[in-house]
Amino acid sequence: MPGPASTWVRAGAFLAVIVAGVLLVGRPTGEGPPLDPGSTGPLGTAALVVLLEELGAEVDVTDAPPGPAHDVALVLADDLDDAGRGELAGWVQAGGTLVVADPASTLHPFPVGEVPALGMIELPVDTTCDLPALAPVGAVEPPAGSVTYELLPGADGCFRRGADVYVAATAAGAGAVVAVGGAGVFTNQSIGEADHALLAASLLAPRPGTRLAFLAPPAPGSGSEGLAELVGDNVKAALVQLGLAFATYTLWRARRLGRPVEEPQPVALEASELVVAVGRLLQEARHHDEAARLVGEDLRRRLAERLGLAPDAAAEQVAEVAAARSAIPAARILAALEPPPLRGADDLVAHVTHAHAVHEEVVHA
Repeated sequence: MPGPASTWVRAGAFLAVIVAGVLLVGRPTGEGPPLDPGSTGPLGTAALVVLLEELGAEVDVTDAPPGPAHDVALVLADDLDDAGRGELAGWVQAGGTLVVADPASTLHPFPVGEVPALGMIELPVDTTCDLPALAPVGAVEPPAGSVTYELLPGADGCFRRGADVYVAATAAGAGAVVAVGGAGVFTNQSIGEADHALLAASLLAPRPGTRLAFLAPPAPGSGSEGLAELVGDNVKAALVQLGLAFATYTLWRARRLGRPVEEPQPVALEASELVVAVGRLLQEARHHDEAARLVGEDLRRRLAERLGLAPDAAAEQVAEVAAARSAIPAARILAALEPPPLRGADDLVAHVTHAHAVHEEVVHA
């Protein structure tokens, strides 16, 4: 398995690759989001704003419904709430003209036709037009992604494809609602093609001094909905079912079948007992001095642990601290820790007895 050093090296290399990628890509272009009236990118609509202002229109970029002073309102992407749509509908009923270029919006009543654009194929339409305001507009080339609408009774349309139209208009109270089959014709990359500029001018600035309310789409990430609200109900139900299944499996695996079985536990062999056992083996082999040394070393380690000293504390230090706390002469303790040369088995037995007595006196002092 790779060690900690190699793990840190890999993490550092991965971070270096990320930094290098950021430096190569560079800073964002600053072109802005799609359909943004301040964006100069291909999908922005800054050129539309400049065109309308050059024609004498007053363009107010806003995120609120238009007021009584506005003549025309433009919605490229319908992100309004129900209250905002209600205010906008009331404004239209009072005499305003609403241009909606979002096929999925409920601000217009027209259903999408049966033959929308497919993939990257542009939607071909003819020049047939029933709206006098759009009579000067010639060729229109809706970009890929555009749709056509089914005409409702009493409505008029322009730029037909079969029975459907690309631009549909209907009266609403004292005002009118115009639905365009997509916002693509108003973007910077399409406004200069065919007669798209003339179409925009005819719809949004029919005369000098027209005041337009440009309802700009919200910036990405500015919505009020949280992550939980964006997750579908089916996904939430699936997650709940997975949680219940996991809980059921856990309870099933954790069940106990019958009473606990008692098993014999292995005998714990303490370190001191191991040392004594080794000492006995040395005694039987007549290595008396080595056996005595092991007994003294074991006593030194146990006393050092008992007295709060380091495990490798010197025998002299252990003897001094033990004598200070137990009133046992330091020389006696040191003799148990570092025994003199032994003459036989009797001396070894006496040393072991002495070491045991010192240990008990220090512990119980």
